[in-house]
Amino acid sequence: MPLIECKDLVVRYGEIEALHGLSIAVEAGEVVTLLGGNGAGKSTTLRSISGLAKPAAGDILFEGQSILGLGPEEIVRRGIAHVPEGRRVFPGLSARENIMLGASNRKGLSKAQIQREADEMFDLFADIRPFADALGWTLSGGQQQMVAVARGLMAQPKLLLLDEPSLGLAPVIVQKVFAIIGQIRERGTTVLLVEQNARMGLSVADRGYVLETGRLVLTGNPAELWANEDIRAAYLGGHSRAKAAAG
Repeated sequence: MPLIECKDLVVRYGEIEALHGLSIAVEAGEVVTLLGGNGAGKSTTLRSISGLAKPAAGDILFEGQSILGLGPEEIVRRGIAHVPEGRRVFPGLSARENIMLGASNRKGLSKAQIQREADEMFDLFADIRPFADALGWTLSGGQQQMVAVARGLMAQPKLLLLDEPSLGLAPVIVQKVFAIIGQIRERGTTVLLVEQNARMGLSVADRGYVLETGRLVLTGNPAELWANEDIRAAYLGGHSRAKAAAG
């Protein structure tokens, strides 16, 4: 049984249909990357899983139980944490305070316990430890991204949804962020990753799905996808469904 399974999802924004019957699944312990150009439906897929977007049809099963229609807070309580595109660090809170907020879904924790767990996050994200008491607005983009991922991990999720973690970051910082994603996997956390940087996204993945205009067009392990000319065409803005069907 997959940890998370999206079955025939249809999502609409007004008159625009963003997902057209999308079906994907992620097994426990996997890192799976969603690839595709702008408007492919990648972020909408994550938003549907975390309860931020409401599917018009289909179902979402988490640990075999439907979570369709549940609110975001309940979905977090069940074990799904979403790190959205844009980081969304609170500018007036310190890095440590931002990270500690990630434990707000876990009832009964003492402040001392939350502080200890935040310290563990600084062990994992060593680059931001010197900035633990710096306000969010003073952090660089890379530091904010690490704070946002650490905040997601504080929820102790079974499934971590990461949306474009490399967006706007310098290449050296991208390498560090993806090294941390590898460490997250080693901790046993399942990751569903949205990433436009195909090479980086596949470097940490067990499998990948390629989306185009809300439809699944390719799937496979990283070696298969990277060797497939279709994935290259997708990132040049002209993936052909006909070609995919013929291949």
